[in-house]
Amino acid sequence: MFVLLLVGLLAAAAIHVVLARPVARERGAEIVLLWVLIGYCGVPGVAISLFDLIRPDALAHRFGFPPGGASQVFLGWAYLAMSVLSVLAIRYRGAYLIGPAVAWSIFFAGATFVHLGEGHRTGSLTHPYALIIFASHGLVTVVLAGALLASGLLRARGPTEGTS
Repeated sequence: MFVLLLVGLLAAAAIHVVLARPVARERGAEIVLLWVLIGYCGVPGVAISLFDLIRPDALAHRFGFPPGGASQVFLGWAYLAMSVLSVLAIRYRGAYLIGPAVAWSIFFAGATFVHLGEGHRTGSLTHPYALIIFASHGLVTVVLAGALLASGLLRARGPTEGTS
């Protein structure tokens, strides 16, 4: 399901970039970043985190983790914080996007390694499972980090840039 959501969001971002022509490469990358932050990390993340906070054992079971740990609830709060930061990208642009993009890139990179490692440890790591993990976690890391780099938001700016 999340793979289809990501594909749909990337398609919507591409349409947005085409309709916003002419658009500079940096602005196009920022548009992609916004679509993924809000549509993949933000709104669904708020829903997932609220479900996790209400029924942590059910979500742990759904994601293949042992239930009953306080760390699942801690994850719910951290996930909610990162999701709300991403939803705020609806209002804020520019350098603000660096925070949520970096946080989610690190989270999804780590989640990729955790899921692949767990699958390897339990012997359930198949090629289709690895592909799904990459498509729903690793690819998001690549898209977020790539769009952030291409947007130019990470370029060092002097304290007087934009002033005469």
